[in-house]
Amino acid sequence: MNPGDAQLRAQSELQSGESLYWTGTADPRRAAIAALPASIFGVPFAAFALFWISQAYHATSAMSKSSNNAFAKGFAVFPIFGVPFLLVGLGVILAPLWAFLKGGNTVYAVTNQRVVIITGSSNRSVKSLTPADIVSIDHRERPDGSGDIAITTNAVVRTNNMTSQVKVALCGIPNVKQVVQQVIQLHTQRPAA
Repeated sequence: MNPGDAQLRAQSELQSGESLYWTGTADPRRAAIAALPASIFGVPFAAFALFWISQAYHATSAMSKSSNNAFAKGFAVFPIFGVPFLLVGLGVILAPLWAFLKGGNTVYAVTNQRVVIITGSSNRSVKSLTPADIVSIDHRERPDGSGDIAITTNAVVRTNNMTSQVKVALCGIPNVKQVVQQVIQLHTQRPAA
């Protein structure tokens, strides 16, 4: 996506009285690299599912050949139960591809009122962070000036008797220092509690 299209997409989401400070796109390559650890987990998962399907097929075909009763032939569908696990494994292996495709359709924007993350092209998803939502801002800068921004929000997720704050990432920002300064400036507009 070119910068002009990204700016048009961000402007289409502006509310009345809102002005655009910065807009940019995600670097799909950075998103794909970030998804690599997940895909590594998918390899043994898919391999085990494929092994299980293969072994179940051999066992059920041998059982149905040696016996002519309907009960033994009913087990012929048993290998099919491994297919969902194989599909999940393949989906996890392809996580970098999904992240690359999603990253190619992601637009980031900083306005005078919020940080906006727009994903998708025809079916858009818009996530907004107001100054009241932002707890902290961290960033990582690479030697070329690009980097990633992690915004910790006041939203909390509860899982297994544990709570953790939700983090929102802006990945592959070409001029990360400039954008961090604008997000910090937006964060300082936070009303006193």
